[in-house]
Amino acid sequence: MTESIRVFENSLRDYLINVQTDAYNTQTKIQHRYNNLKVYMEPKKISVPHFWVSVNISSVCYQIDPLEKIHGSMGYDERFITMWAGRTNISGELKKHWAYLTQTSEILSQQVRNEKKVEENLEITKSEIKEAAESVTGSGVRYKLRAFEQRRGS
Repeated sequence: MTESIRVFENSLRDYLINVQTDAYNTQTKIQHRYNNLKVYMEPKKISVPHFWVSVNISSVCYQIDPLEKIHGSMGYDERFITMWAGRTNISGELKKHWAYLTQTSEILSQQVRNEKKVEENLEITKSEIKEAAESVTGSGVRYKLRAFEQRRGS
């Protein structure tokens, strides 16, 4: 699951524009360059705390602590990205967001495991009812089996 982080996108975009703007008012040219900037994390693909930065067709992945490039290339902009990510407040916020994302994905995977257990238990119950229906003669058990199967949609 790719998680885009709008707050970090805005912060990095502003930082890149401010760092590269010179006295000749090139800010508008630089702003267009970073229109497609994305900052996101993919905890399912890479297990170490990391973030991706993507602009147009270029993308780069950095480990959060210590700040190291894992994959990709952004060319000239890489040094500005590392300067931005190396700031204490940004680094701390990236770590917090990583912890939130991984905790959320653990909770979701636990819910999926619980749902699978419930389905397995229903299957066991269904097979037990069939066994009981075969071993016991009487319309009461067969009626319960039919009602159970109708509820399950079988």
